[in-house]
Amino acid sequence: MRDLSEQLSPRLSVSYQLSKGLFLSGSIGLYYQLPAYTMLGFKDNNGELVNKTNLRFMSVSQKNIGLSWQINNQVELSAEGFYKDYDRIPYSIVDGIPMACKGNDYGVVGNEAVSSTAQGRSYGVEFMLKWIVAQKLNLSSSLTLFKSEYRNTKNDPYIASAWDNRFILNMSGTYNLPRNWSIGAKISAIGGAPYTPYDVQKSSLVTAWDAQAKPYYDYSKFNTERADHYAALDVRVDKTYYIGRYMLGFYLDVQNITGSKFKEPDAIVSTGVIENPSAPRAEQRYVMKYIKQESGTVLPTIGVTFEF
Repeated sequence: MRDLSEQLSPRLSVSYQLSKGLFLSGSIGLYYQLPAYTMLGFKDNNGELVNKTNLRFMSVSQKNIGLSWQINNQVELSAEGFYKDYDRIPYSIVDGIPMACKGNDYGVVGNEAVSSTAQGRSYGVEFMLKWIVAQKLNLSSSLTLFKSEYRNTKNDPYIASAWDNRFILNMSGTYNLPRNWSIGAKISAIGGAPYTPYDVQKSSLVTAWDAQAKPYYDYSKFNTERADHYAALDVRVDKTYYIGRYMLGFYLDVQNITGSKFKEPDAIVSTGVIENPSAPRAEQRYVMKYIKQESGTVLPTIGVTFEF
């Protein structure tokens, strides 16, 4: 951890004008990051810092190249490809997976024995469009297509990471109407993330559930399932009044006007009821209950703005 050569982050970027309004750009960089403090400070039952000699600075090398085309004063198009290599990623010795693949738990988990042996990569392309008509239209959109994968060691096959959504789409625009009215909208969409199913058979065992009071994942099927895609539409209407040097505005903003639901895999919990109480203790099972996990509601907002 004290090696300064593993803490330098060099980078280089260049841009070249191919013709009027057409630019070619590229960049490379190498970055380092310290593992989470929960990993660095983990102690075993003997009070020993078992990760002290197993962890090193995480590293990522990044390369990207892109084209930007400013067609005129109103329209600009761009496309950029990128590739990232991740190295020395902490690997969970207990679960047998890279810590970076634990999804929403990444950064808060890590109080366990790990080693800096996992690797990862992400690559893809991003397209962007900007269209501006002075005092009339302002439109911007972006589409990113990508893959994100990790592996336990350099000799293992890559598997989808928790952030392998495959695509992200954002479109937003505002159109100015007569009499100082304007209407805007935003569309957001993202692909479903992969997830690991629960090991229901193991989780329902009384001895297993009582040991940690939460379900167990089936890591033999690590990230083999995928959640549903999600998309939402927001709209906004503004009315502006100009009174001398002052501006008074009213707006109605409705987020997720379509009422889309962001769905996550159902959670399973124990009901506390043993379905086979006469069986030996090691074979007793709880009756399990599935709980739907989804969020998303229509959220209207009425507001007033005042500028002077």
